Amino acid sequence: MSKEYRVVVKGGGHNLFYIKEEDDSYSVYQHIVNLIWDDQNYIGETDSLDDAVDLIREHSGEEIDEID
Repeated sequence: MSKEYRVVVKGGGHNLFYIKEEDDSYSVYQHIVNLIWDDQNYIGETDSLDDAVDLIREHSGEEIDEID
């Protein structure tokens, strides 16, 4: 079963991330909104949800605002 988490970090700009859980691994993507289309930037993969959240913190340089 796959599950997806929506993560918003504090600050402006590209502050929306997604964590996709599949087969006991967590893939992290940054959601980028462009003028014409939206895009996803692959950040990395971890073995736990906590590590995925830490990866988002490190990549963004910001604290987590909310996780859905």
